[in-house]
Amino acid sequence: MLISNNILSENYTYSTTIYIPMPFTPFHLGFAWPVFMLKKRKFHFMCLSFGAMIPDIEIFPLLPSSMSLGYARGPLHSLLGALTIDILIVFIIAYFFVPPIGRWFKRHTKEKIHIFAGVDVTKAPTDPMWALASAGIGTLSHVIFDIFTHHFNPIFWPYTNMNVSWLIFGPTFTSSLIFMIPFGIIILSMLLLYWTKPHRPKL
Repeated sequence: MLISNNILSENYTYSTTIYIPMPFTPFHLGFAWPVFMLKKRKFHFMCLSFGAMIPDIEIFPLLPSSMSLGYARGPLHSLLGALTIDILIVFIIAYFFVPPIGRWFKRHTKEKIHIFAGVDVTKAPTDPMWALASAGIGTLSHVIFDIFTHHFNPIFWPYTNMNVSWLIFGPTFTSSLIFMIPFGIIILSMLLLYWTKPHRPKL
């Protein structure tokens, strides 16, 4: 476990170790999709899915001002950011981008790529509260899981410079693998079982 005050600032000294973070972003779906299946008529698939990945959109814009890819993490990886900025971005995507894209695919392909477990996942949310819950679960899960897989997590931004990292499974590479392998299996299994197919629960 590592809890330190070392963040990107000229007032602090950093290790010269070069970190190579794992491509963990899409593997966050390994948590979001099972949550969706718990109440698939209530939770919104796209709000959960994009919520689970959206914090990482800040990585490359922050990279030029960061020491390495592993330190390119800011407001979107904080608890406050997850519940405000991240959710706002998810809502913009779910309400204004996904539905027209879904309609285009429905017109131009016979494949039911808009169906996941019998649900049309390209429709805009109809219940704002469940959409909010879905987006919040997704964004918070990303921030929390990153604590166990990344060495730099400014989760208390902007109130404090404290960095929280609980790499209980060892270095970043090892810790990421510990989560990536089961999450990857879950994602692949659910793609094979539910994507483009109706969900027929056993009686």
